[in-house]
Amino acid sequence: MGIVTGGVTGTYIKIGEDIKKIAEPSRISLQVLESAGSIQNVFDVRRKRGVQLGIVQSDVLDYIRDISDDNELKAIAAKLAAVYPLYKEEVHILGDLSLKTLNDLHGKRVAIGPQRSGTYLTAKTIFFQTGVTPSKEVFLGGKEALDALRKGEIDAMFYVAGAPATLFSENTTVDDKFQLIAVDDKALDSYVTTVIPAGTYKWQESEVKTVAVKAVLITFSYAGEQCQNVAKVAQIIRENKGWLDVNGHPKWREVNLDERLPKWPQYECVAATQEQPQPKPKGPNIKIVR
Repeated sequence: MGIVTGGVTGTYIKIGEDIKKIAEPSRISLQVLESAGSIQNVFDVRRKRGVQLGIVQSDVLDYIRDISDDNELKAIAAKLAAVYPLYKEEVHILGDLSLKTLNDLHGKRVAIGPQRSGTYLTAKTIFFQTGVTPSKEVFLGGKEALDALRKGEIDAMFYVAGAPATLFSENTTVDDKFQLIAVDDKALDSYVTTVIPAGTYKWQESEVKTVAVKAVLITFSYAGEQCQNVAKVAQIIRENKGWLDVNGHPKWREVNLDERLPKWPQYECVAATQEQPQPKPKGPNIKIVR
């Protein structure tokens, strides 16, 4: 089997590697694949040979429905389903000290990430839902966007990542005179509200309201053998959640496998197995280290 994740330094690929590790004792060989981001993962769970699972942001469906003009993408998205919700990723908007709120981005130059990246689709969805219109959308992300902001080539940048984001923790100082811009708009019904606490970054003196997306483990609505395969991996994740909390990526501790996302139906093959009495895992178990 295969799971498409994200970039080699990101969290998605670490989550995929953790799933691979707990699947091995059940004789499941799970190939963990890098990808360009959420949109590519939507295509890959349908079209890429040997791939049944992917990790995407929870707002990808809103982007596809409301903004994308790709009919093939829309058709695939209509048959996606959630295996499990994962952890939340805060929306960071970093700008200079003159910018306080999302509305202040009207008429500004804003970096929204590489095209089709998760940050890109979140920025486009937020602009669509709020009516905020930058003068220029710049397709830079990560350190490239941060460097452009420091040089004054842009006024603000989007970055979607679990706080504290390493990009900002390791590459910004008080001398940069940056601040996080508040995101607090009732039109943003695709997101959960949250705050980035004061002191999350060394130059951040007070908490900042923002929104967050959920990372979601997804699949296509397969039938037959693939249905059984995906359900088996889902069951292995549930049985080994305690091990993942202790030994996997720290973000596993935020994961509630029983949570349901409003716009993401759970894959019926996974739901069916969880309604039945749970069998004991077969084969060697991974011991929990405490």
